[in-house]
Amino acid sequence: MLTKVFGSAVFGIEATTVTVEVHIDKGISYHLVGLPDSAIEESSYRIVAALTNIGYKLPVKRITVNLAPANMRKKGRICFMI
Repeated sequence: MLTKVFGSAVFGIEATTVTVEVHIDKGISYHLVGLPDSAIEESSYRIVAALTNIGYKLPVKRITVNLAPANMRKKGRICFMI
């Protein structure tokens, strides 16, 4: 399963479109790829903890989150549009 969400990364006064692609497959793991900053990597753990605390069960599957474009470092905060 592949799901795409579009967001933006702010660099100074400019914003760049970031495509977030999520793929769920057989297996057990969680991967964040596409040059994320350490703050973004750590936020994924906070998101999983928050979802668990409200009773949402994450699927016992391999989840891969790709932040594109891969050649640009994603720093700080990424805003998502759903």
